[in-house]
Amino acid sequence: MDRKFLDVNAIAVFLDSDHVGHPYVRDAITPGLRGAFEVLLNAYQLVRARWIMVNRWGLNPSDADEAVGSIAALRSVTYVEGDGEVVLEALRLSREIRHDVYDCFVTNLAERADATHFVTTDARIREACTASGVEYENPVPSAVLRRFGVSGR
Repeated sequence: MDRKFLDVNAIAVFLDSDHVGHPYVRDAITPGLRGAFEVLLNAYQLVRARWIMVNRWGLNPSDADEAVGSIAALRSVTYVEGDGEVVLEALRLSREIRHDVYDCFVTNLAERADATHFVTTDARIREACTASGVEYENPVPSAVLRRFGVSGR
């Protein structure tokens, strides 16, 4: 069975039904919530998704809390956490591939959890996924991605 790690961008877009990318991310994640694959989450990324929704997108904090709470209450997801070794590996990989250390950290976190896929809306993280051995999965078409931050949120 596939094990798909959701990054902060995928979580936030999934939770915001008014986001232009929501239908694509919803269609990619919902089967996992129904048991088609294992959904892997990091608790910090749920809190960070809430921050993005409120501070970047201007959503009402209580609405964002309700949305994040709806995922946090699910028992069908698996939580994965890192440790110092994941941080050290992220620092090494970041230097090696000359890529953002945070991206290397979350892709290493996914790899450490035996994720088969890294679900994101971030086109720039593909190289870190490849270097970490996790399949990059971005369900949002390029034409829609170009609308992110402009008309889509």
